[in-house]
Amino acid sequence: MTRRELLWLASSGLIGGTALDASEPQNLSYPLRAIEGTVTPPNLLFVREHFSAPEVSLETWKLRIEGQVEHPYELGFADLVELPGRKVEAVLECAGNVAGGSAVSSGIWEGVQISTLLEAAVPAPDAAFLLLEGHDSGRLHEGGPTLPYSQLVPIAKCREASSLVAFKYNDLTLPKRNGFPARALFPGWYGMDSVKWLRRIAVLRADDRDSIFHRSGMDSLYNRVSRTNSTPHTERLSLVQVKSAMASPGEGSKLPAGRHQVWGFAWSGAAAVRDVKLSADDGKTWSNAILEAKPNEHGWVRWSYEWNASPGDYVLLSRASDQAGNQQPMARDPARRDGYELNFCAPVHCSVR
Repeated sequence: MTRRELLWLASSGLIGGTALDASEPQNLSYPLRAIEGTVTPPNLLFVREHFSAPEVSLETWKLRIEGQVEHPYELGFADLVELPGRKVEAVLECAGNVAGGSAVSSGIWEGVQISTLLEAAVPAPDAAFLLLEGHDSGRLHEGGPTLPYSQLVPIAKCREASSLVAFKYNDLTLPKRNGFPARALFPGWYGMDSVKWLRRIAVLRADDRDSIFHRSGMDSLYNRVSRTNSTPHTERLSLVQVKSAMASPGEGSKLPAGRHQVWGFAWSGAAAVRDVKLSADDGKTWSNAILEAKPNEHGWVRWSYEWNASPGDYVLLSRASDQAGNQQPMARDPARRDGYELNFCAPVHCSVR
């Protein structure tokens, strides 16, 4: 380990133990009510893994920029952290997060803009996509090839100022299970594109179809599938849909009569949250919740509502709208044939005695 890397680790709160232990793929999320304040602490970041976590060391980690570029190159971790950096407060949500679910986190990410890395490589004028490849590998389908996890992201999204190769979260190094030492981050888009344990970025043209993304079968996942008039329509998921989730009270809560604070979080990939409304009668009437901070473009906002609860049985609903005019739907679109973008209002049943 170089002196620069050692000093960086010391300033980031992580000394020693820089290798990832191999394990079975993890699928972890934590109750939203455990979050104090407005950002998710590192130990409560949700985890989704397609393959077992790889073993990656800070000393040997490299990122290769190649493909349809004039100047392919490779950089180590010390090179990465010395480039101009940027911080972004952003939500990361699993595309399959259930309505009202907790496979979502928000915090302060820090890294290098992907556009900065592309400038040094000089992509071809007709470059259309970036193939992002992680250190983790396996089979997506039975009988399929063993290949690294990868995603294909339009170059226009990668050039946005908020799109990063991130190496810090809440001013600390990334947790090992969340992509240490560096990962992609695409604020406003679902989490599958934010490739963890990033090791390669390949610039592709629109007609470059023989990539590991296609050969692995990844192109068959994370698609919006709908059927109208017996005609199926498929398109790639990207933008996070407007959504709110209730942290407290939880499903099946039994509460004493009196005043209770109902609270949770709301977010959207299209624009900052405009408002959140709460219903205590299964959507018949609505009241405005309080947004506890000024909403921002990519992060979530914590909301709350003081509820004076009388004895009875209740169905609570929260509903968010964003500044682009999108409103959280009351129910799932019946034309959908996939299990993604589950952003409809989730009922919370509780009784007051």
